Amino acid sequence: MVDLTIYVEGGAWISAGGDAALTIDNSQVFREGFHKLFSQKLSEDHFNLIIQPIGSVTQTRNYLQKLSLRKNAGIILIDLDGPKSEKGLRLEHYKPLDTSRLFFMVQEMESWILSQPEILSTYAKFEGLNFKKPDENLSDDSLIKNIHPEEISNPSEKLNTLFRKYFSELKIRGGKPKPKAKSYSKSKDGPRLIGLLNLDSIITDFDEAERLISFVMIREIKSQND
Repeated sequence: MVDLTIYVEGGAWISAGGDAALTIDNSQVFREGFHKLFSQKLSEDHFNLIIQPIGSVTQTRNYLQKLSLRKNAGIILIDLDGPKSEKGLRLEHYKPLDTSRLFFMVQEMESWILSQPEILSTYAKFEGLNFKKPDENLSDDSLIKNIHPEEISNPSEKLNTLFRKYFSELKIRGGKPKPKAKSYSKSKDGPRLIGLLNLDSIITDFDEAERLISFVMIREIKSQND
């Protein structure tokens, strides 16, 4: 059994006596979503999988330094916040630290979600949202149609636009329920949507996801042979 911690950019951070701390409700949903996703490949038969949100990308260097001092398996997953061509520049930012355990969501976490737009309708049903355009296929929207998910710029903004265009929720106004366009929440909706994704499809669409899983599997094999 391999102990594996995946440190993921995200989570709501608050100040508590000078130390960073996660809000409990946010971190729990975050952990559950990413655990559901990665458990599709990293089974409990071989991995003791822990998902640890690390807040903003500014925390990445600190966690890379910690990993260099630890013998147990641990990797870091953060947004690239740009096209795949910028990966080299981002890695340069973290030298001379060991960046072999650093992986990117290209361009953002929301790129993974937009690569499987069919889950948005499923999620809307789970959340009791109203689908405002029942005769339209969300996958055919010009924002994402025929665009490779790695090449969608500002994916979080695109996802929010799709949410507001296709989904509404009831809000009480003046004592009466009225429909309001549903905005996408990175901290609330994002992790739940991540938990609905198919990891095999993510690996097919994103080189970094494939590299991450391969990296972990190779380490697992080596640990068995030691």
